[in-house]
Amino acid sequence: MFIKSPAFVFLFLISLFLSSCQTAKIKQAFVQSGLNKLHTGILIQEQTGKVVFSQQADQYFMPASNAKLLTLLLAKTVLPDSVPSFAYQERGDSLYFWGTGDPSTLHVRLKNRAILDFLQGSQKTLVYADEAKLALPQGAGWAWDDYQDYYAAEISTLPLYENLAHFINQGTTWKVYPSYFKTNITITSDKDASRDRLSNQFFLPAPEAKTSPKNINIPYLTSPVLTAKLLSDTLQKPVFYQAVKRDPLQSKLVYAAKLDSLLVPLLHNSDNMIGEQLIYLMGAQRGWTGPSANIIQKLMQEPGFEFLKELKWVDGSGLSRYNLFRPKDMILILNKLQNKLSESQWKFLLPEVGKSGTLKSMKLANPQSHAWAKSGSFGNTYNLSGYYQNAQGKLYVFTIMTNLANQAVSVNKKQILEFLNVLH
Repeated sequence: MFIKSPAFVFLFLISLFLSSCQTAKIKQAFVQSGLNKLHTGILIQEQTGKVVFSQQADQYFMPASNAKLLTLLLAKTVLPDSVPSFAYQERGDSLYFWGTGDPSTLHVRLKNRAILDFLQGSQKTLVYADEAKLALPQGAGWAWDDYQDYYAAEISTLPLYENLAHFINQGTTWKVYPSYFKTNITITSDKDASRDRLSNQFFLPAPEAKTSPKNINIPYLTSPVLTAKLLSDTLQKPVFYQAVKRDPLQSKLVYAAKLDSLLVPLLHNSDNMIGEQLIYLMGAQRGWTGPSANIIQKLMQEPGFEFLKELKWVDGSGLSRYNLFRPKDMILILNKLQNKLSESQWKFLLPEVGKSGTLKSMKLANPQSHAWAKSGSFGNTYNLSGYYQNAQGKLYVFTIMTNLANQAVSVNKKQILEFLNVLH
């Protein structure tokens, strides 16, 4: 019979005591922060998998932009370092081309011109050929009245200019980008900009007004016909539209934008448009067509993605109120990311609390602690999921989800940060 030494027993009892003290502190912080009064789900684990704290970890919550962590995991699994930018096929004197969902073309910051340079260099008749039915412009469960807000840009197979109309205040006039929309502007006495719900007619405040902003970004209504017109206007050469089903065996895929160049704004800026378009890029890589629901359904059937069947997952951005993830699902995703990416990779891709992205304004109580995470918010909802490293270097994987809170999201955010600080 093996008898444990007194020293071993002593160390075990000390470890048990410290663990129970930490659990008690976390429970106390849960109450003091006010999270106990909200519909809150929490799961905190050590890297070993040991559960430090759990609260409704089996219950479903709306993840909001925490869903982008799933998009990150799938994109890093399915897509190569360079993403498919467009496809083309030459037929006689015509060049037919199709989009892959690449969001970087004419993006204000990413500035990918691969397809433009390719089309500009062709002497053939240019024909944009994507079928309209392959992309539904808005996701299931999106709030309909977000249609004129920059964060709800429409989904399309060949996005241009982020699928946004950009207006730059030049003092006495508005500079319009793309210029195609310069005749679609009406100046009003309202201080807020807007767009007609059913057309690309934009209503802007007087640029010289004191309350007039420097920049305005409003989603435009997309369509394959409009895409062809925008390309024609940008290239200053004719681009025709004709819906033609793409034959993967006869057409060629062209790879351009770097995947990480999309993932950084996806996570640091919480770019919803990029999140949605990454679903289409994964589809293009696998040879599948949209709309989004079709690609998501096929991803759920992929080997290694069986855990997706436990979720209700409908979009790549988290804008949908139909998405439902459990705290234990978020921890599973975070653990898979750690297995997929090196530590330097996930620290680069995720915003750091107090230092970058959407988490820059937050501050941890102990300056020696660090947290890399993704936030997710819309009305009555704020979630935070990621990795917390305390001042001693110990790493925790955590998710804190609050839904249905009848208070300002900023209050949820403050409560979550107050609770998280207990890990210092």
